Amino acid sequence: MLLPVYFIIPFIGLLIILVFYFVRAKRRMDYYEMPKGRFVYGDMKSEGQILVSKRYGLSGKPDRVIENGGQIIPYEYKSSNIGGQPWEPHIIQMGVYFIILQELYPEHMIQYGVIKYRNRSFYVNNSSELKDRVLARAQLIRRMRGVPNRNHDNPGRCLNCKYRSICRERLR
Repeated sequence: MLLPVYFIIPFIGLLIILVFYFVRAKRRMDYYEMPKGRFVYGDMKSEGQILVSKRYGLSGKPDRVIENGGQIIPYEYKSSNIGGQPWEPHIIQMGVYFIILQELYPEHMIQYGVIKYRNRSFYVNNSSELKDRVLARAQLIRRMRGVPNRNHDNPGRCLNCKYRSICRERLR
């Protein structure tokens, strides 16, 4: 017995909609490289707290941090396309995350991180050479910038500032 057309057409329509959503979800998962492992931290919607290395005076907010098999893996997503190699400032940014995460999770290994551009992904190895470059860059920035000055006397602005926890000039 064949089903009437008025049953088949809605079924086909529903099937097309499901395929569309599946393809869209697959593309999104491919872009964000939903990694395997336990979610440790995320800042994809600017909701994550600032992570701080007190030892080196560095701070940052990786987009995602995963723990997999005793290893911590930071992920950083970029909205631009890239040609041959990741941009140096993005590598330095990942190096900052390595330093911070190693301090926060000393019992875990941090061998690499992932920088995901719209068209390509790059694995950045955690190395002593990268750490030296990060610390040299941080020292240069501090020398060039000097001690930052708060540009207001409004305690309310400090109270709502996302950098309040690390600011040396915050109003109490």
